[in-house]
Amino acid sequence: MKSALLLATGLLAISTTASAGGASGYAGLALGTDPGISGDLTTMAPNVAPEGRSLRGLGGVRFGKFAVEGALNGFDVATNRGDKTIYQFSVAAKYSLPLGNNFEAFGRAGLERTWLSLDDERYDFAGNGFLVGAGFEYRLTTSVVKNASIFVDYNIHHATLENPRAKLDETSRIWALGFTIGF
Repeated sequence: MKSALLLATGLLAISTTASAGGASGYAGLALGTDPGISGDLTTMAPNVAPEGRSLRGLGGVRFGKFAVEGALNGFDVATNRGDKTIYQFSVAAKYSLPLGNNFEAFGRAGLERTWLSLDDERYDFAGNGFLVGAGFEYRLTTSVVKNASIFVDYNIHHATLENPRAKLDETSRIWALGFTIGF
């Protein structure tokens, strides 16, 4: 999970404010539930079971109601090769619909790369897939913090993971609570 934090910090550091009219950059973190994993990964791979919560670092650029967002999500899993971390790096489009009183509903869809290292190239898994998600966001408007928000979302991640010995379909579902800060 330390690697996920390091990569998330890197994502936050490289996000920049766009200079196009009305565009603004943001960065944030989200703490997620113990992921629900289904698919071949839990039945065919070496006894993979989620352990603990997920953590996501994110950064993006917002253009009115539309945003382009990059994120790195990670969560620990128990395997017969010890505790390991599954990482999911994604790039997604996000559309927000204002509901009033600073509340918004949003939808997200994008592509991702997922990997699980078991410290042996014969058993390491990696593959591409997609994510879809939705949630609600509350925009904070104070004199101290501008362009900040608190959100709750639900994301479904699906990927086809491969190694030299197998090809597996994996789906994870995660509820998360997070915040963003604009700059």
